[in-house]
Amino acid sequence: MNKPVRTTIVFGLASGLLLLPAAWLMTTQLGWPLAFKLSLWADAALYALLLARWTKTRLLSILFPLLLLLGAALWPHAYAGFFLLGLGIFSWIRSGICFMGPPLRRLTAEVITVVGGAGIVAMCGPGSHFTWALAVWLFFLVQALYFFIVPSIAKQGTAVQPQDPFLAAMREAEKTLEAS
Repeated sequence: MNKPVRTTIVFGLASGLLLLPAAWLMTTQLGWPLAFKLSLWADAALYALLLARWTKTRLLSILFPLLLLLGAALWPHAYAGFFLLGLGIFSWIRSGICFMGPPLRRLTAEVITVVGGAGIVAMCGPGSHFTWALAVWLFFLVQALYFFIVPSIAKQGTAVQPQDPFLAAMREAEKTLEAS
């Protein structure tokens, strides 16, 4: 399992466990709907920072999409629009800004992961706090599939060059002698 897959799964588990307590902390000042949308925005922003870090993308590149999503989170009575815009911005940051590759493969990966993740959240029918936590974690589990469909930047950037076994053994011997 490569690093983005493992980190996405762990991030999803942490998000599922911490999303509702974070919203509860803000509820007294902001009210439940706004606090919950801001918690989801913060979750998306943290994941966008992870994506930018993995691909060494400038943070300024992801700032506009995140500010757009923050504006939607602050817009009153816009719940379904916020969730749909959030899915679109999630895809925009991941496939449009951070991970560049063949467009058809990226589009296929986004359709599978975003529609699949949103479908699982809808099937969970988040009504209780436990089902929201489970739905968020399952959403990120589906998002981890993206990195199986679209190869990571590290795999694309480095082609494996066949090495001469003698030169490889000589380099290892030199490293051993230098360490002594």
